[in-house]
Amino acid sequence: MVYSMAGGSTAFDPTLDGEPGNYFEGMDGDLGAAEVADTTPDGGTRIGKASWHVGRSVIAGKNFPTKLMRSGPGIKRAKLLDVNRQTGGLDLVNQAFKDIVEEFEPGMHQFFPMEYYDSKGKVKIGDGYWMVICQRLDTLHDTLCVPPRNERGFIDEFNEEYKGRDKSLDRIVFDKGKVPGHHMWHDKFLPMSFLFSNTLAERLIEAGLTGLSYRRLEEA
Repeated sequence: MVYSMAGGSTAFDPTLDGEPGNYFEGMDGDLGAAEVADTTPDGGTRIGKASWHVGRSVIAGKNFPTKLMRSGPGIKRAKLLDVNRQTGGLDLVNQAFKDIVEEFEPGMHQFFPMEYYDSKGKVKIGDGYWMVICQRLDTLHDTLCVPPRNERGFIDEFNEEYKGRDKSLDRIVFDKGKVPGHHMWHDKFLPMSFLFSNTLAERLIEAGLTGLSYRRLEEA
């Protein structure tokens, strides 16, 4: 089973449910100072210098931050979540998240230490990491996706045969033969996909991390 995961959700915490989201911005630098180390095309989604969430490692420039300021509800109204989002679906994580990932894929992914501060930038409210997933794979099933994959490997949204289709019948199916041995990755043919193996996902879910949301995806 493949899982898709995201951060920043308050849906499963009754003390936070209904609160507007939080936004993090650099205090002592700019996340934009991070650039993808290798932008060589590989046939999948475009890889630009600022394509931080496509499965390639990044190089943190001189102006890369170590401190982030959190806007939105104050810490008394909305406690700091364990897992948040800033530049992607899931990229601000706590120590527990990092430790679990490192058990499965040691040294593969990047975790840049961050200190979190309140909306005035004066009170430190926690520590965490800005995470970059450094694994880019093709894990889609070659024949079972609906609409089907085109000759380039992408799901063909503009396939004439499927024009006017009932989109509730669309399927994204992963190939169980391509997934084993991998635990956290971006699929090169699915933009902004934060994907996890069932074993890693279940460990993260069992850890009870606040802000973590997930859904199970089809595999065949």
